[in-house]
Amino acid sequence: MTIKSRLFISNIRVVLVTVIGLILAGLAIRIALFSFSGDWGFDVRELVELRRYHSEAWSGLKPFVFFTLFVVIISATNNLLTLRLMNSIIRPLKALSEGGRQLHDLNLAYRINYKNDDEFRPVCDAFDEMAAKLEAAAAEQQKNEANRRELIAGISHDLRTPLTSIKGYIEGLEAGVASTPAMREKYFATIKNKTADLEHIIEQLFLFSKLDMDEFPLALRRVAIGPAMQKIVEEIAAEYTMRGLDINTSEDSTVREDTFVLADMLYLRNVIINIMENSVTHRSKERGRMDISVSWADSDTIRLRFADDGPGVSADALDKLFDAHYRADPSRNKKGSGLGLAISSKIIERMGGTYRAELPDTGGLAIVICLPVQQEGTAQ
Repeated sequence: MTIKSRLFISNIRVVLVTVIGLILAGLAIRIALFSFSGDWGFDVRELVELRRYHSEAWSGLKPFVFFTLFVVIISATNNLLTLRLMNSIIRPLKALSEGGRQLHDLNLAYRINYKNDDEFRPVCDAFDEMAAKLEAAAAEQQKNEANRRELIAGISHDLRTPLTSIKGYIEGLEAGVASTPAMREKYFATIKNKTADLEHIIEQLFLFSKLDMDEFPLALRRVAIGPAMQKIVEEIAAEYTMRGLDINTSEDSTVREDTFVLADMLYLRNVIINIMENSVTHRSKERGRMDISVSWADSDTIRLRFADDGPGVSADALDKLFDAHYRADPSRNKKGSGLGLAISSKIIERMGGTYRAELPDTGGLAIVICLPVQQEGTAQ
């Protein structure tokens, strides 16, 4: 039974019980009056006397009649007020029902926008909040789906490029194009290099997926950050110099050899290489420059800064550089998976640090890594 029906029946019962009770009370009073009149047989004089008596009795019953009318009026008014109350209950219930139907039909932008300040306000506000979260989640899912498609397209391109080269050189060997030992050696060297490129892409993809699912443990330990950075740069500087990227280093003299951070040396090296690869790939001139500095961000944080002199990016693109699917320069013909910086940001986050990009006043792009200092005696 609906709320409307229950309220209506309840008010009818109130009226009926009141009226019947008053009628029964009036009959009881009249019977009591007759019981004091003596014998039930009447003559004319007795009839006149009885009429006079009943007239007096009627005068005594008038208050009960007026009371009955008063109760009827009150009951009718109560019914009208109940109808109004019932409508105030039914309207928000209908709004909630319509909201549920709209969500069922995937209209996630629907809002109730209930304005009355009553008991239904928190429920309707909660519904609107839920709908807003569902809409945001759906939009995020669509964005992630689009990002996933772009990521797959980029990885597919990265894989296809070396595969096409390998296939071409193998076909050249089969056709006898490499007719001399020197040419064959060159072909085999190229195939080996392209195979290494494929292996690197697959390893990067595997690492990214593991980091994204938080299933890749890092071997974190206390590392003296000054000597560690010096060692990494010395190991990779020669290779990037040959590839057209000159590396310059500087270190704050207050960063002592006993200044420690919590890091995985293998993956810290991976992060630095990813930054180098990004700079050497996107440099805008024959020889690029990379300035690496180690300094204090504050009393508890070490800052590693990698600033190049390349074309840089727009200010709007800074926060998007670490998305795996993002391409900062849409005019480039070369596509890629864009995993390097995305992997680096996840690794630094796992080390308890932060990773951001900024635009230096001198131009180019700077990647800034901040790592918390591990004080002596800090529990690991």
